[in-house]
Amino acid sequence: MKQTGFSAPPRKSLTDHVESQLRDALIEGRLEPGTRLVTKELAQSLGMSITPVREALVRFAASGILAAEPASCFRVPVLTTASYAELGAIRKRVESLAAETAALKISPQEIDALETRVQAYIAAKHTSDPHEALKENKALRFSLYAAAEMPILLQTIETLWLRAGPGFNYLFPDPGASRTEHANYGALIAALRARDPAAAGEAICHAIDDGSERVMQALAAREAEAG
Repeated sequence: MKQTGFSAPPRKSLTDHVESQLRDALIEGRLEPGTRLVTKELAQSLGMSITPVREALVRFAASGILAAEPASCFRVPVLTTASYAELGAIRKRVESLAAETAALKISPQEIDALETRVQAYIAAKHTSDPHEALKENKALRFSLYAAAEMPILLQTIETLWLRAGPGFNYLFPDPGASRTEHANYGALIAALRARDPAAAGEAICHAIDDGSERVMQALAAREAEAG
């Protein structure tokens, strides 16, 4: 199975550990659309028995994040342009709400920390590992959304990222190429410092649109190749 960066379990529920590892891999784009997960192989890579791995995979399948297949196998669903467009439309509604609410609650220290995360994200985009940039982007965005102090909304956003995350593989198709930085996160930081909810929500919507455009182009190309 493709190297996905899973780590050995700590001293906590093994099933919870597997869920955490899979959640991060999906949200950070380390599992591509269509990736096949074989229970036995995943258990071996995690250094544990099959039972907790199967339980975690079944939980994700029950929520529609993964598709169950015969012979104890699961698959990351293949994304289409239609499904990704729908995800983008929903994400803009809920993530802009989180950003707008955070703009009224976030502390100056938290804004400073977010600005540091923006710089870490930009730096990671210029490394040879695209998943490092995805990891930094996730940390940045969820730090912002957590500042809204709306746990149900945060859980909803995480579920949407679990579905959209495999498409993030298409955000950085050529890790070695130079990239022009967009101003969305700069606008976000400015909006947060100004306590401007509308501008914060708009910045997040632009960020989602920019990413979705690149993913949709890649998905459309793949659909064309498939006929």
